[in-house]
Amino acid sequence: MRTSTWWVGLVITLAALSARASEPCRWPAAMPSPAVVLVGEIHGTDQAPAFVGQLACAASADGTAVTVALEISAQEQPRLDTYLASAGTPAARAAVLAGPFWTRSTQDGRSSTAMLALLERLRRLNADGRRVAVIAVDEERIGARDVDMAEHITRAVQPGRRVIALLGNVHASQRLGRPNLPDYAPAGYLLRGLAPLGVRVGAHGGAAWVCAPVCGVRALGNQRVGDASVGYAAGDRAQSGYDGNYTVPVYTASLPAVGVVGQAAGQSPALR
Repeated sequence: MRTSTWWVGLVITLAALSARASEPCRWPAAMPSPAVVLVGEIHGTDQAPAFVGQLACAASADGTAVTVALEISAQEQPRLDTYLASAGTPAARAAVLAGPFWTRSTQDGRSSTAMLALLERLRRLNADGRRVAVIAVDEERIGARDVDMAEHITRAVQPGRRVIALLGNVHASQRLGRPNLPDYAPAGYLLRGLAPLGVRVGAHGGAAWVCAPVCGVRALGNQRVGDASVGYAAGDRAQSGYDGNYTVPVYTASLPAVGVVGQAAGQSPALR
């Protein structure tokens, strides 16, 4: 993708977000609203970060404090705090994007344009008088990432505050084990004592920017939603690791927020 094309796309995305940021938003029909919500995503789509933005907007509408936990390197926390307190100027966006998480050679979907748009929406909610915080929960310790994510999220839980976490769908699962790793304990499983609601974002197909292991746009088939209608539907946690699914019509790929020169290559952290 040419840099100029990417920049035009980013400007259009942020402009559209700016127009929507102050609009009323609602919690999805039939979806429970506990103190802690774990959203599981396929990295690199527009839809999952937008869904979390919708949840944060709805949860904070009555003055409730909300913390949004993101699978972003914890070393980015000072930059995130500065951006949320800023006026969202081009200089402020450039400053947050200058962090090593956003500029690393392997650009997976956690550092996408959609994630930047989510940060901008949360910043605008704060500017409108909401009480919204963002925490980066990934300490990037190989073999201990889920423990660290769970600890960060646990510390964020406070009386009267809602916590909404956006994690890869492996990390957000509340089911112990995965193929060939029966003792693997994902962050969602470690957080089960908080009685979180686990919601997996699914779609009837589309595309995502994924690293498998080479990073790029990949077509996706039906993502475990069958013929489910758009919106929230309860599921079987014991079977899927989630209390329910939030289904969108299709995924659209969200490219790295720093732009793309050729294709980034490397291994997705979800595979580590």
